Amino acid sequence: MIYSVISQDIIFADSERDRNIQFEEIYYKGSLLQVYYNENKNYIIERILSTNPYDYLNDELQPGNTIKISY
Repeated sequence: MIYSVISQDIIFADSERDRNIQFEEIYYKGSLLQVYYNENKNYIIERILSTNPYDYLNDELQPGNTIKISY
């Protein structure tokens, strides 16, 4: 058993995949998230960096979800 705040995807990740990913920290709907940009021009949520406990209950902000940000 591993008890950690770090995602299992990071702990057991393929090291080649991790070298190619550039993580960014963005604010999305008032919450700080760590995301990465994929080849489909979308952001994938890697983890929530917020101190607000309600952000962790928001289904839209869960790790692995895709978000689109229009500028």
